[in-house]
Amino acid sequence: LSFLAQLKLYETLLWFMTIDNTAFSSSNPHAFQINFNSLYTALCDQQKSDQATLLLYMLLHQNSNVRTYVLARTDIENLV
Repeated sequence: LSFLAQLKLYETLLWFMTIDNTAFSSSNPHAFQINFNSLYTALCDQQKSDQATLLLYMLLHQNSNVRTYVLARTDIENLV
């Protein structure tokens, strides 16, 4: 995967992350919100990328919210 394609993937992922200012409290300083639909679409668009596959794998195994969202999709075949 070229550097520009990697940059585009990361740029797309960061674009769809919206910071929830109320989440930055002393009890949860690293919380943020992600638009799962946009993340899913970006991962589907970059499905041949090793980096995107690794990111998807890590999210599915370490984040139950992402796993629940992906398994609830009716177009899950787009990821394979």
